[in-house]
Amino acid sequence: MTSPAHLIAADLAAEFGEVAWFGQLGAAPRPEDRRLALDYFARLGLKGMVAVWLHDLGAAEGVLQRDETFPAWETAERQAALALTNTAAAALGAAAASEAVNRAMLAASDAAMSAARRIFHAKGCDDEALMRVAAGAAGRAAAEYALVLLAGVDPSRHAFAAKQRLFAAGRWPLVAIDDQFALL
Repeated sequence: MTSPAHLIAADLAAEFGEVAWFGQLGAAPRPEDRRLALDYFARLGLKGMVAVWLHDLGAAEGVLQRDETFPAWETAERQAALALTNTAAAALGAAAASEAVNRAMLAASDAAMSAARRIFHAKGCDDEALMRVAAGAAGRAAAEYALVLLAGVDPSRHAFAAKQRLFAAGRWPLVAIDDQFALL
């Protein structure tokens, strides 16, 4: 019999193969994109966060090169991930939950890297390191989303599900610096 963790990981792998990773980069944010970003901030408890929409990969690279972050954002994400990890491990077993998270992360990062190579190149960017950063961020978001499902949490109510929906909408949530969150 297949375990619940294995089924969730298999479903996510199929879902991540269908995601339009980075498909909206450079496009003006739609009302739904703005709503998803605000939902993500609010669910992390960062109600004063402001979304800053970047319009090209050069701007994204510049923000990432600043190597600055917002400790409150990092702490909120780390605490949310830890709570989900503990809940998923208690429900499914630590090994099964960890394996499912890893499978989801790999499936997403592979699909996102393939999309990044295609889309970044079409936008005039052949920076392999930037593509890896983007795919890595997608993989991390996918792992966090997997934790939401493995822990049995309602995805409509969790920050990590909102973050994954931003990626699924073709966006790239980059980083929080001070009270601003950069998205592309």
